[in-house]
Amino acid sequence: MNFLARHLQTRPATFIFLVAAYFALNVVVRLSLPDSLEMDEAGQILMSQWYALGYDTQPPFFNWVQHLTIDAIGQSLLALSLVKNLFLFLSYVFYYLAAREVLKGRGLAAAAALGLLTIPEIGWLAQRDLTHSNASLFAACLFLYGLFRTLGRPSLSSYAVTGIAIGIGLLSKYNFSILCLCTFVAVLAVPAYRRRILDWRIVLTAGIAGSIVLPHAFWLLQNFEIASHDTVNKLETGGHDGVLLQIGRGLSELPLTVLSFCALAILVYATIARDRFWLSLHAQNDRIRLVEIMFGVLLVFLLFLIFFVGTAELKTRWVSPVLFMTPLYLCLKLDAHGIDETVFLKRFLPVILLLMVLIPASLILRIVAAGPMNTHPKLTVPYQAFASELVAKPGVQPALVIAQDAFLAGNLRMQLPHTPVDTETYRLYSPPFDWSEDKPILLVWRAGDKNAPQVPVNVENRLKQRIGTVPPLQPQTIALPYIYGSDGDLFRFGYAWVRKP
Repeated sequence: MNFLARHLQTRPATFIFLVAAYFALNVVVRLSLPDSLEMDEAGQILMSQWYALGYDTQPPFFNWVQHLTIDAIGQSLLALSLVKNLFLFLSYVFYYLAAREVLKGRGLAAAAALGLLTIPEIGWLAQRDLTHSNASLFAACLFLYGLFRTLGRPSLSSYAVTGIAIGIGLLSKYNFSILCLCTFVAVLAVPAYRRRILDWRIVLTAGIAGSIVLPHAFWLLQNFEIASHDTVNKLETGGHDGVLLQIGRGLSELPLTVLSFCALAILVYATIARDRFWLSLHAQNDRIRLVEIMFGVLLVFLLFLIFFVGTAELKTRWVSPVLFMTPLYLCLKLDAHGIDETVFLKRFLPVILLLMVLIPASLILRIVAAGPMNTHPKLTVPYQAFASELVAKPGVQPALVIAQDAFLAGNLRMQLPHTPVDTETYRLYSPPFDWSEDKPILLVWRAGDKNAPQVPVNVENRLKQRIGTVPPLQPQTIALPYIYGSDGDLFRFGYAWVRKP
């Protein structure tokens, strides 16, 4: 442990190698698990059938990178895991570089970046099933690096990096705008930094960000209802309650949301720093003040959502764009207090190395132990067996697959990479297909526990949109055992072949 701590303090490449090894391990872990897909993974596979300036309620940056990767190395778990972990790796690297700009020692900078593992949303959930959020995290870390470089050592390149980060961030998640808002207000509020916004080079930042976002912005203006309806529904969660009840629910949710995001990180740093942690909370400088004002602006924004928008159920998506700075903020406090970074790092590393083992192990355990735990994670649904029974064994090549929803569609596309897959969820895209007597259309849905199979209305409607008159259908079901499931534990697929008259 002393060896690793010493190298993190003296050799910056040690940090790079450590996080690279960790994310390489996570790629190996994903490849060892079934090729059934999580929700976000399925969406990426489905949307990799076409390029577009926009797809749904999420901006398209991650989709573009994922599609390019699939085009380069083929559709596979490797392509999915590689992109996800590359974004996470770069996030930690730029977080570390940002920390180096504002902290005295390399050891505390490493502790700040590795502290991202102590945030469940970033350390665990990002590995299990996040895509757009991972791209947004990368952009946020790049933004921090550009911001701190601009505040401390302004140059054309630092303003340009900040603009690139803003453009990528807004193309990754719309809530990245919360970070931009909080930063803008905080920089204006700190006299020592205010002149950086008034610098003429800020035009370069705005120009680069605008040029990156502009193509998608045109799509967004034309398809605003498609892009915004999910966000609007999530914001107006208290619409059916009385105003006072909705406000009360929102105010009670606020501390729980904040603590669920960053409580573990605070606990880890407080436990390791001991008494010095509580003493460090009184430390203050311009950098700390900047981050604290950003936290304050975020709080005002959340209160605005509660009092004026009708939000009763606050989710971590509203706090993550700013609270991801929690490890860096705590290290800024400890650094200003004058903590011995060598002692702190030696105590901190065992916790981080333990997390680097527990997180991949938990991702494996939740799947392989699904049977004994009587759970059915998404990765245990037998899509491969379904494709084998209906397509591979009979030697039938579907002209088109129409699935009940995007999640099911993405999983079927994963198993049938050369077959166009359609779903009513993405009405803007209609994949071309060649329907013939020897290439029927396959309809697929979740049958549940119904005894009599029935084609869902949305599936039949989509079929009618694609072929016009719908011939008589003969819906059937097939029950297949869950992967790693208990004996007799079956998943029921509903399906129907649509043959050309």
